[in-house]
Amino acid sequence: MKYAIVNCDIFTGKQVLYDKSIIINGENIEEIVDIDRVPKNLEILDLNGANIAPGFIDLQVNGGGGCLFNDSPTEECISSIYNAHKRFGTTNFLPTLITTSNETMLQAIDTVKDLMKTGKYGVLGLHLEGPYIDKGKAGVHDKSFVRKVLNDELKSYLKSGNGVIKLFTVAPEVVEESCIKMMKECDIVISGGHTNATYDQTNQFFNWGASSVTHLFNAMSQFGSREPGVVGAAFDFDKIWAGIIVDGFHVNFSSVRIAKKIKGEKLILVTDAMPPVGTNISSFNLGDLEVYYNDGQCVTEDGTLAGSALDMATAVRNCVQKVGIPMQEALRMASTYPAKVLGLENKLGKIKPGYLANMVVFNNQLIVKGIITNGKQEIF
Repeated sequence: MKYAIVNCDIFTGKQVLYDKSIIINGENIEEIVDIDRVPKNLEILDLNGANIAPGFIDLQVNGGGGCLFNDSPTEECISSIYNAHKRFGTTNFLPTLITTSNETMLQAIDTVKDLMKTGKYGVLGLHLEGPYIDKGKAGVHDKSFVRKVLNDELKSYLKSGNGVIKLFTVAPEVVEESCIKMMKECDIVISGGHTNATYDQTNQFFNWGASSVTHLFNAMSQFGSREPGVVGAAFDFDKIWAGIIVDGFHVNFSSVRIAKKIKGEKLILVTDAMPPVGTNISSFNLGDLEVYYNDGQCVTEDGTLAGSALDMATAVRNCVQKVGIPMQEALRMASTYPAKVLGLENKLGKIKPGYLANMVVFNNQLIVKGIITNGKQEIF
C-alpha cells in the first residue's frame, strides 16, 4: 500500500520539518516531499496538525498488558505486552527475561526466534538480564537461579539464540574475558548490571568489549570518592551506553539531569516495564514474590522496587517536563539512540527515505495519538 502522511510537524530524528509530506510505500518510507508534490491519486492520512517522530524503541521490557514474560515466554504473552506498549508509542522492543531456569531461557529464545522470522509485534530480539549476576545486587531476581557462568551452558544459549539474543546483562565481576569474546562473536551487546563491581573490574569489562550498563544507578555499585564503582566507570568511558529509567522512583530527576550532562548522546530511555502497563491491575506475581502496584510504583511487600510501570511516552514527557531535556533530544533518547545501540541506525530511529515506516503520532503535550508500524496505520 502506498499513501501520504500530511498536515503534521515531522521530527526526523535530526530536525523538525514543516509543510512536508511523508510518502509511505509498503513497509518503508519512500520519500519526504513538499505538500504540493504529493501525487493526486495517493491515499491521504491527515494528522490534523499533530506531531510525528520515529517510533520508540525500548530495550528493556519485562511485561505489560497484565503479562510477565518470565511467567509466560510465549507469543501470546508478547502480543499482550506489545499491544499495551504500542499505545504509548513503542513500535519496537526487546522482550526481557530476568534471571530464571535454563528451561525457561531456552523457551524464551525459541519464542523470540519464531517471532523474528515473522516480524510480528515489533520484536527486535531478546534481552537476557541474568542469570550471571551478583546475588548481592539481584534485587527481585530469583536468587535460586543466579549462577556462575558455565561455558557449556553459555554456549548452548549462544547456539540456540544466535541472531536472537541482542542484549545480555551480566555482572562484570562474575564473567571472564572468554565469555565476553563468545558473546561478541555472536554480535550481542554486552551490558553490565546487577553488579557490585569495582571501577577497575568494570574498566576491564569495558576493555574486553562490553559497551553498556543496564538501568544506570540501579542495582549497581555507586559513584564514591574513593571507589567510583560501576556508575563512575560508566561516566568515565565516553563510548559506553547507559539505559536509564526516568519514572521519578528509580532515579531522582536531578540525577537524570546530571547523567545527561555527562553521557550526552549515550544515555537512552528504557522502561524496565512490568505487567501493570496498560492495565488497572493492583498486583502481580514475580516468581514467589507478590508485587504491588501503588502510586505508580511496582514494589514488594518490603518496599523493594520490582521493575516499573513506566511507558516510553511518560519517560519522554518526564525528560522534558521534569528534567529539562529539550523535546527533540528526549525523542532521540527513545528512538534514534536505542537503534544505534543495536546497530540498526540505518533501518530504524529516523524518519528518512529507505527506513522502516515505524513512527509515533502525538500532540503537543506528548500524548500518543497513534502509531505506524511497518507502514501500517493505527490511530487511537
